[in-house]
Amino acid sequence: MTAVFLIPVVAVLLPTCLILAVNMLPTIVAYFVDRTREKYLAITVGLLNFCGTLPAIAALWRSGQAYDVGMDIATDPFYWLLAYGSAGTAWAIYLMIPVLLANYYGATSSARLQSLRRRQQVLIETWGEEVAAREQDEAAG
Repeated sequence: MTAVFLIPVVAVLLPTCLILAVNMLPTIVAYFVDRTREKYLAITVGLLNFCGTLPAIAALWRSGQAYDVGMDIATDPFYWLLAYGSAGTAWAIYLMIPVLLANYYGATSSARLQSLRRRQQVLIETWGEEVAAREQDEAAG
């Protein structure tokens, strides 16, 4: 059923499909490299890769979908740089976000632990050492 719809679309928009096929290769690679069920890498790379491909598609559409212009745009290094550079940026984002989040959560957890220890020290000073000793006995027993 999908082929019945796609064949006329590809026939009418052949130059656009050519540009999409050439410029969206990093998304296809990301899809096959990403082994997770959610495909977060493919989504990240695909969205930014598509954003980098849009200027090439816009240039093609401004020229009226001509085949010769489509080939010129598909082989233009500037448009390759936009599309592949955007995909590279997406890979960097995908690889850096877990590291940044781990550092952030590690720092906030350490700050929270220090705050709780200071508060515990104030409670011990207020109520005495037997409060801390009884808590340790309950945890051990």
